[in-house]
Amino acid sequence: MRNVRPASIQSAVQSSMRAGGGLEAVANDLGVGVSTLSHGTELSEQRPGGLGVNYLDRLGRISPKAAVPIAQHFAALGGGVFHPLEVEGRLASDIHQITRDFSDVLQRHGEAHSAASENPQDYTPKEALAQVVEIDKMVSAAMHFRAALLAKAGVSVVSAQARGQ
Repeated sequence: MRNVRPASIQSAVQSSMRAGGGLEAVANDLGVGVSTLSHGTELSEQRPGGLGVNYLDRLGRISPKAAVPIAQHFAALGGGVFHPLEVEGRLASDIHQITRDFSDVLQRHGEAHSAASENPQDYTPKEALAQVVEIDKMVSAAMHFRAALLAKAGVSVVSAQARGQ
């Protein structure tokens, strides 16, 4: 694949193609030539627009893992984050899971600010990464719970009106 700038859309598209099985597999899935697909990841003024959202949409539908780097890229541009829900296994639609995970976040916070920490005034890099893992678990449990509640409500999104905005 081409050498691209980190955190660029080209980098996100390349990550998406790797998640989709590689350049040849993705080209086959999308019904385009390998050279066309490779050319689509190049930053070019001759052909502004790159690969095209229709191809990215189709790839994400064929290989949902390939949609993750694209979602992460655009979430970051919007000032947010994209955290994919693991759809395999037991649905953690249980408030007890959320409270357990929140308890783990609080425990890590206490440990990071205790006398046992290398820097009780702030998180060390190691403590910060460990806390992010705990927060990701908590957020994932909360989003699974949210998805279960939306399913019970028979909707896939909550309108701004329903949120009271």
